[in-house]
Amino acid sequence: MDAKEVHHRVPQHLLRAYDRMAAHTEFDGEGIGLALEFDELAMRYGIEDTDYLTREELVEGIESSRVELPREEHRETHAPDWREWGSWGGRTTLARYGRRYFRFLSHRRWGRISAEELALVRERLRLARKAAA
Repeated sequence: MDAKEVHHRVPQHLLRAYDRMAAHTEFDGEGIGLALEFDELAMRYGIEDTDYLTREELVEGIESSRVELPREEHRETHAPDWREWGSWGGRTTLARYGRRYFRFLSHRRWGRISAEELALVRERLRLARKAAA
């Protein structure tokens, strides 16, 4: 039997973009940039009128867009997104934990090691960094 995964046709990262925009209260270049980023993402997923959109309405829209897809179909749907998503958190993770951990993280992503094994690697690398300091 094919495993199912939850997919949001309106993605959850749209809510994070909304929160970043709402948290920046200054009307400056950064604030305008955050608003434009949110508007562009919202339009990409069919949300037209964002001027008066509340956080609660956005959460409701995201949750109501939830569907179950076969695992492979879900992965294919997100194939174009992997690079973009990787650049969001990948650079931070790489800077925080280093290349060795990043390599093991990819092993976890592809099912080559378990979550417990990844946690063990992370702890060993943390102890090694602490001992070297």
